[in-house]
Amino acid sequence: MGLGPEGAEERERPFLERLDEPVRARLLEMGTPQTYDSRQALMRAGEPGDFVMLLRHGYVKVTSADRMGATVILDVGVPGDLHGEIAVIAGGIRMADVVAIEEVHVRRIAASEFNRFLLDHPAAMREVLVSVARRFVLAQRQRTQSWKPQAVARVATRLDYLVDVCGIRTPAGWRIGIPLSQDELAQFIPMGRTMVAQALDKLRKAGVVASSRRAITVVDREALRVITEKGVT
Repeated sequence: MGLGPEGAEERERPFLERLDEPVRARLLEMGTPQTYDSRQALMRAGEPGDFVMLLRHGYVKVTSADRMGATVILDVGVPGDLHGEIAVIAGGIRMADVVAIEEVHVRRIAASEFNRFLLDHPAAMREVLVSVARRFVLAQRQRTQSWKPQAVARVATRLDYLVDVCGIRTPAGWRIGIPLSQDELAQFIPMGRTMVAQALDKLRKAGVVASSRRAITVVDREALRVITEKGVT
């Protein structure tokens, strides 16, 4: 993950896309295909790391609980992302839940098979380490963001990131391609729901976003990125 214009976060390409074609083809042959319904858990924190999942279709959210027990959304997973690899490599338990946002299709790969794959393909191991490092950086930035006083800038930062993750170009702007309630956006920042609602209202009045129930469109992304950097509307 790097920095885009005006200091905005940019999402790296999914794990599968970063592999060379022969390695990618081998990975796609591994494991067994599975389907999960919306809101169904693919993985749960505390479970043993005995498999990984390669997301092939649909979106998932990676969640954890903060010190007060409140749910925090750590990231949104997209097709091509790998999940569960940290617990598999470390031989420990899972540290987060992975939950389907919509119907998703995955390949479930046993830990032993995945570890053999990494030994046979060192470049894939490197990309796994890149993904782990990226998640650490993202978590650190999320902690830093939580101390910023400008609620509008924090909301703008997350919306800009979500455009990179799942934005769909439309005549009206960039539509966030997953259903997202204000509660879920608050969990992703993280920030109180009332503050999120007030920030969204300011962004709407400034003509930067348009929103309805569980739907958000970034109308003016350049303006959104200015707000991300400067915290003004």
